[in-house]
Amino acid sequence: MTDEAFPNVDRLLQQAFAAEDPAPLLLQLLKEYPTYPAVRDLVVFYTEAVEEDPYRGQSLASALARVANSPDAPTIESGTLSSLINRELADQHFKVIYGDNEVKEYGPKNTYLLDSLLSGLSLKHKLTSTSDMYAAIFSGLDAQLGATKSEVLVVGACIQLLHGSEIATGAAGSYRRSAEVVASNLKAQKAAGTVKDPHAIQVLEVCNLFHVKQVSGLI
Repeated sequence: MTDEAFPNVDRLLQQAFAAEDPAPLLLQLLKEYPTYPAVRDLVVFYTEAVEEDPYRGQSLASALARVANSPDAPTIESGTLSSLINRELADQHFKVIYGDNEVKEYGPKNTYLLDSLLSGLSLKHKLTSTSDMYAAIFSGLDAQLGATKSEVLVVGACIQLLHGSEIATGAAGSYRRSAEVVASNLKAQKAAGTVKDPHAIQVLEVCNLFHVKQVSGLI
């Protein structure tokens, strides 16, 4: 007996996500092994692939979305593939308690910023959306100067906003804020000096400019 979703699952999923376009290989595997454990492992290896190379996050998320919404996607245990991927991702974004040591420093290995990237990709590619994801953006926009986690909360919110701007839509529910309000909040965070790391400041400035252009109707 084995707990593997299918034979050689680790090797095959790693190879698929390493491909220039993972979608065809992933869809082939899911059609051959249409089970919930296979979907669960698919999402796990997707997040690990993004963590290993965040610069491929866009292409990997795009591939996952194309697989989820493919007309050839199999039905799995009476559920659509997109709904199962949605559920698995919803169960992952911002579902852990981040200790101070994990979130106070800005950098590529910061677990909170990685989760922010994955969440932003999910919003952009409509893979999933949850109140936890929107709450994380809200926390960053309202972060208090001097608090231990303020800088990383602001940067995490910017990362999400640059990838998925659904906070300005009805999908955000009670967390909804207009582009004008978001731009105002980001401007206030910059003026207050909440963000101090030079690279983090660049992220904040780009995000603020993006929303200023939205307000101006330039994008």
